[in-house]
Amino acid sequence: MESRLIEVLQPIKDNDYTLPEGQNLQELTTMMLQKIGSVHPVLRDDLIHSIFTKFIERGHYTNEQLKNILQSVLNKNYLFYRIGTSKKEEDAVFKRSFSVLLISPIMEKHRDSPFLKEEEVHRVWDHLKKYMQQEKDHRGYVKDKGWAHAMAHAADAIYSVAACEEITKEEILEMLPVIREQFLIDHPYLFDEEERMVTAVMKMFGKISHAERVEWLETLLYIRDSWQDPNEDIIINNSKHFMRALYFRMLEGDYRELRQVLEMLLRELRKQEAY
Repeated sequence: MESRLIEVLQPIKDNDYTLPEGQNLQELTTMMLQKIGSVHPVLRDDLIHSIFTKFIERGHYTNEQLKNILQSVLNKNYLFYRIGTSKKEEDAVFKRSFSVLLISPIMEKHRDSPFLKEEEVHRVWDHLKKYMQQEKDHRGYVKDKGWAHAMAHAADAIYSVAACEEITKEEILEMLPVIREQFLIDHPYLFDEEERMVTAVMKMFGKISHAERVEWLETLLYIRDSWQDPNEDIIINNSKHFMRALYFRMLEGDYRELRQVLEMLLRELRKQEAY
């Protein structure tokens, strides 16, 4: 089925994402959703994701169809597919990560021309928070299978929803600690995941006070428990990279006081390094 679907999708991409005459959009959408987590990188990333994004951007879907797609990717068979039961580094992550990635273009469409009810936007945010709390596969690029990149994709989704006027300060304050827990882990981030998440954090900072920003930034300072555990050095590096990414992003705009906070935190973090 995958080779057949590639034969259907490749000409669509090659023809500037034009739906062929006689091709039923709903049937095509169903087929793409069924294979959204394929381990074939060309099918999953180059074709399905890019076609979904272009079709959404160009208004090929009605508001009702967009709602249906969004409802599909948020359910347990997509965003939460085997999230609590799959073994580490199992292929199930591709279905989750490319489901979360599809949230971004849909929410961008909503921001341009609102079609979701307020409670529906809150529901998307709530699902994202739950997903962030549960995702344990932090791989970036997987040999022969392409991008998994769950945290980078989640970051894009968080940005797109946080930018919606419906999202409140309280919801932002609930998400920030979850982001901290996903980035201060003993798995090294190697593919700019922190840069993607910093983009989301900067958008979120626009909805909270200076004091609340500082309070959260201070949680990024990791204090080690042991000087003999190399896993803690990975956590410290993740913390350092995240704060550095934030610092340099704040060189633009009126963030002098927050940069000073980050400078102090980075100096303190240096004391936690074992080398």
